[in-house]
Amino acid sequence: MGIYTDSLLLSEMYAIQLKNLTKEFGTLFRKERVLAVEGINIEIKKGEVIGLLGPNGAGKSTILKMICGLLKPTRGEIFINGRRLDNDRSQTLTLIGAVLEGSRNSIWSMTVKQNLTYFAYLKHVHGRALKERGEELLNSFELENKKNEMVKNLSKGMKQKLAIVLAFISDPDVILLDEPTLGLDVHTARLVKQRIVQMAEHNNKTVLLTTHRIEIVEEICERVAIVDKGRLIAFEKTERLLSGVGGEYYVIKLGGRPDTTVLEGLSMVRGVELDQSTGEEFILRLILDRKDSLFKVLEALGRENRSRILSINKSEPKLEDVFVKMVGS
Repeated sequence: MGIYTDSLLLSEMYAIQLKNLTKEFGTLFRKERVLAVEGINIEIKKGEVIGLLGPNGAGKSTILKMICGLLKPTRGEIFINGRRLDNDRSQTLTLIGAVLEGSRNSIWSMTVKQNLTYFAYLKHVHGRALKERGEELLNSFELENKKNEMVKNLSKGMKQKLAIVLAFISDPDVILLDEPTLGLDVHTARLVKQRIVQMAEHNNKTVLLTTHRIEIVEEICERVAIVDKGRLIAFEKTERLLSGVGGEYYVIKLGGRPDTTVLEGLSMVRGVELDQSTGEEFILRLILDRKDSLFKVLEALGRENRSRILSINKSEPKLEDVFVKMVGS
């Protein structure tokens, strides 16, 4: 099979391919270099919604910035729809829309409408397509009445909504979202989630997103990539990650604060988390090694505590449990 045929097949199957992606940064006063991303290999199919998780400093934002061309990899290759980014940079980048947390995704000295026009023209969107798509996005994200406002006068949430609109304006094949719901109210965050799912399911768009709100990833992402210290430590379907956690999960409501130190010496207890609910009520979340361990835990609580047990419910593991188990934070 020839190189051209291979490339054609890859472009039909994968939207994003990262091969041995590595990024090193030099330091200002030291000779040694910092390895931020090391040997990442990921293949993402068209139409997939992928969550990229990791603790602060794990390399998530660096990966996204390399994919959208803001950072040049030290080593490795990036392919978008089968095209190598280095070979056809300007044309390939038109396929990508990005919202990057912590950076200016818009020009603050221009109005909302001017930003929309400017960034659309950069992606070769103009005329009727710009008018129709721009109006639809401004209405969807409730920015229509702000289109003549200077961006610098918008609230943080409004700026974030505009950043998302600018990422979507060219109808890109690949969408990179770094903390997309940051600063958004509940209603708008829900709208963004719905839009992401709709674009993937009905328009075959590919979405790679990072967020500290792990419940969003669990809710909408088909597969999850977890990075730690710049390395990829897991890349699996969400349900497979959840099924591999193991253990029994319980939520116990108590009247009064329990003494959780009595649980620390019990070998069957794999995790303890205590939160105050309301007033004198507390919520105790436990991860136990097996079902019959619950009775020993209740016996220990009853023997050493004055708090009353109000209710006991078995719960399912969350993606947060997987994350904590893998990265320890």
